Amino acid sequence: MFCMMRYQCSRLFSSKRWLFVLVIDAFLALAVVLDRKDRISYLLTKYYISAPANIWDVPVQMLCADIMMIIILVTTFVFLVGDAFLRDEHAGRLPMLVSRTRNRATWFVSLIPALFLAAVAFVGAAVVISLGVALLFLPASTSFSPFLTSTINQVYSFRAYHFLPNMPLSPPLFFAGLIGYLAPALCGIALLSVVISIWWRQTVAVFIPVVWILMVDMSLQGGVTRFSPGGGRFFFSTQLQLTQHWQWADSKITAALYPFPVAASVIVFGILCVIWSALGYFSARYVDL
Repeated sequence: MFCMMRYQCSRLFSSKRWLFVLVIDAFLALAVVLDRKDRISYLLTKYYISAPANIWDVPVQMLCADIMMIIILVTTFVFLVGDAFLRDEHAGRLPMLVSRTRNRATWFVSLIPALFLAAVAFVGAAVVISLGVALLFLPASTSFSPFLTSTINQVYSFRAYHFLPNMPLSPPLFFAGLIGYLAPALCGIALLSVVISIWWRQTVAVFIPVVWILMVDMSLQGGVTRFSPGGGRFFFSTQLQLTQHWQWADSKITAALYPFPVAASVIVFGILCVIWSALGYFSARYVDL
């Protein structure tokens, strides 16, 4: 079991596709920096409001607020996981690996911790790369910027999301929590991709969860939001945005409940991981690999 898990980790972490991941992180971070500088400049010239940004604005926007950037990162992670799985399958290593274990499901069980570690490393790399790019253009700081924490209406309208309802945590502690928030979500999506690929041996199968989020979940979320503004929070695509938990922070009830909604989302992500793991366990036992 341990040897198989070590093999799964080596396949996930030794892939040269991680260079592609780093390039995507840098590109998204640069896009955030340019957009943030334009917004701050417009605020200063239009409303004479000074709300400077710093390096922490970039990972917050990239990993917590912008749903399309989050979807791009989710797609990149699914590509990373799917590529490792498909390479084993196309090279004929998958039947050999399964035959070397006493239980056919051992292969899948050993994949679960490897996927979680890869998800932690993936989110951590996104935070580090975004901060590295931000350091080239924005000032460093030990706290969140006035642009993120300001309650002025004009600044909020340009930011387009609430920040923390209470006093913000220190940035390192906040992003440690962010890794713990997004890693189970990414792990659950990747597990579902692998389960679908076990049953349907096509290259596009690994991207079905991403297509579902984009075409079904987000479409339904948009329709529900038009009729019930608060109903959108129950969709998976909304839960991927950590800032959505603070969207109704002006409400005393919502502020009083915080951080329960965040913990509830993590619990849901964990439950989904358990469901897909159980389904994958039985699929690996009964499907011809």
